[in-house]
Amino acid sequence: MRSIVVFLLAFGPVWNVPAVDASEPDAPEKAVAGQPEKSASDSGSGPVETLDLDAIVVSATRTERPRFTTPAAVSTIRREQIETIQPYGFQDVFESIPSVSIQGGPRRIAEEPSIRGFTDEQVVIRLDGTRQNFNKAHGGRFLLDPDLIRSIEVLRGASSAVYGSGALGGVFVTETVNGRDLTGDRDGAGVRLKGAFASNGEEWSSFNTVYGQAGTFDFLGSFIYRDVGENLEDGNGDDILATRDEITNGLVKLGIEPGRHQRIELAWDAFDNTGINPPNANDFATPTNIVDRDTERTNTRARYQFDDPSNRWFNVDTAVYRNEVKTIEFRFDDERIDRTDFETTGFELTNTSRLTAIAGDWLQLTYGMEFYTDEQAGTRNGGDRLQFPDAEVDYRAGFVQAEIPLPAGFSLIPGLRFDSFEYTSDGDFAERDDEETSPRVALGWQPVESLYLWTEYAEAFRAPSLTELFADGVHFTAPLGPGQVVINEFIPAPELAPEQAEQIQVGGRFRQRDLFGTGFGFSAEAVWHRSKIDNFVDQVVEFISGPPQFDPRTQTLVFPGTTTSLSVDAELSGFEFDARLEHPTGYLRAAIATLDSDRNGGGNLAGVQPDRASLGAGLYALDRQLTIGAQVIAAAARRNVPQDAPTTPGFGKTDLFVNYLPYRGPLAGWELRLALDNIFDKDYRIHPNPVQQPGRSVRMTIARDFQWLR
Repeated sequence: MRSIVVFLLAFGPVWNVPAVDASEPDAPEKAVAGQPEKSASDSGSGPVETLDLDAIVVSATRTERPRFTTPAAVSTIRREQIETIQPYGFQDVFESIPSVSIQGGPRRIAEEPSIRGFTDEQVVIRLDGTRQNFNKAHGGRFLLDPDLIRSIEVLRGASSAVYGSGALGGVFVTETVNGRDLTGDRDGAGVRLKGAFASNGEEWSSFNTVYGQAGTFDFLGSFIYRDVGENLEDGNGDDILATRDEITNGLVKLGIEPGRHQRIELAWDAFDNTGINPPNANDFATPTNIVDRDTERTNTRARYQFDDPSNRWFNVDTAVYRNEVKTIEFRFDDERIDRTDFETTGFELTNTSRLTAIAGDWLQLTYGMEFYTDEQAGTRNGGDRLQFPDAEVDYRAGFVQAEIPLPAGFSLIPGLRFDSFEYTSDGDFAERDDEETSPRVALGWQPVESLYLWTEYAEAFRAPSLTELFADGVHFTAPLGPGQVVINEFIPAPELAPEQAEQIQVGGRFRQRDLFGTGFGFSAEAVWHRSKIDNFVDQVVEFISGPPQFDPRTQTLVFPGTTTSLSVDAELSGFEFDARLEHPTGYLRAAIATLDSDRNGGGNLAGVQPDRASLGAGLYALDRQLTIGAQVIAAAARRNVPQDAPTTPGFGKTDLFVNYLPYRGPLAGWELRLALDNIFDKDYRIHPNPVQQPGRSVRMTIARDFQWLR
């Protein structure tokens, strides 16, 4: 019955709505101030791949630059790509990008980002120009449905010079869709209805969006509902216990463009995930660790962008925002209730000035300031929760960067950022002030049109999180036998130093639009990187740390254990390669990433991702109305880890997809998509998660836009 209701919500009214004339040509897309223009390959005919060297990117320098001549490792993901693969979660979105993965899963509430061995809080997540700083232990950070995304830029490498604390491994710069995107900059209104089903977990989904534009105004309202009604199954056909969840996500946007090169945007979005999972959503479910969890995130933001090519002095992007995340966990075993609140309030202003012309291009100066506050509070059964203590940290930052064109195809980009931050806690810990300076310098050279070489030196830092500094109390209890129990407790680390990284990158790109006159386009990119990290925060769990003591009240022999955050020095290095061969009839893409770590004192870091390769291919047919594609992911084993850390075997999996987007005939305007995930039903895990990933799944999506445009 539930399945029928979801389907009717998605498609109930469609038979009374006139379809758009499919023969009407698309209007040219208007450049939105502060956002990258779509490239020619973003036309919607066929999938858009990550290696589009004509794309304009903004994440690496906070300015619009052709990605081909940007001295940084940047990958782009467009809305069309996400719709093509019909992702279950963000692991599917990023798995073809070198050195990028999502640790956690298969529970979506546990998805944590990883870039080049840096995980979770060691990377920055941004949404429409605002920071997403939520960092509850064992909890995910991608609290957004992929269907709302307009584009994602993944900046790989140390980026604190422009993004501040946390940008050790890189940055996810996410932009959500707005009404003007969906109208194609034409006045009028539209409704987008989409329904989806996935066989593994029996997930039914409904995506409903209304949008429109009237002169300078545009609006969008979107509501998404996903329901995994049964536990997922792994490749062995066994249930992955406690993987059911229910997700709702709503987005409301109002845009005002008083001039062609200005945009004011007001947005509010709310995300809710409910499910019965373990408190550590990356762990196995047992009868004694199950909680009924509800995670809510709301974000309210206002943004102003100004980008007039005729104005040399002002190219402004500014935002003010408040991000709130609340979780409630009810543990069935003992009826314990944990409540967690995390709030980020911030303001950011960035401007670019074109100072003078040099070597046929502008010398640009980008500068800005950022202020934000993180606040957290936690309770257990109504009282203070020492594991998530009440605390606050205030950040203040300013940065400057120059883009200097030089003769003979060279360019130089130096940058510098200063951050100061102040911690306060309601506990017995003294207030603490700290500050960091993050320099960066990049050199690029384009000797010929088809080749670009670059190198970069950058420093980055991450201020310790509030939980790492102040967590106290019991971490977990574990029975050893009759009358015996381990009680493991947090040890606060209020003097924990910020993580600091020094990084070197060397990269090159090559492109040929008509390879040897065959009509094939070819592009390739290679990057070598090495990072030296001081004060790498490593959480050390000593299961039993001393002799037991007898508790006469409980008649139990208690073994003590400790969990604390320590600083270690380490080094990470790796190589990335990404290549694409493209033809009007299809494409072939291959990528590989290697990653090694070295922890001072010997051994590797525990959570570093294994080497990984991907191979993707697609075939266009029926004038690109039909796309048939496949992707193979292969990962090496990760066995060289510290003592007692989890190991992971290697694996390979294959996905297929078919997309039919007709623009003529009786089905014109409909979107029909079919995907077969993990078609050989392989049993595998994502390092260092001990829980198996889902096995085979069939995904189906039907969508249609109904528009009344002028």
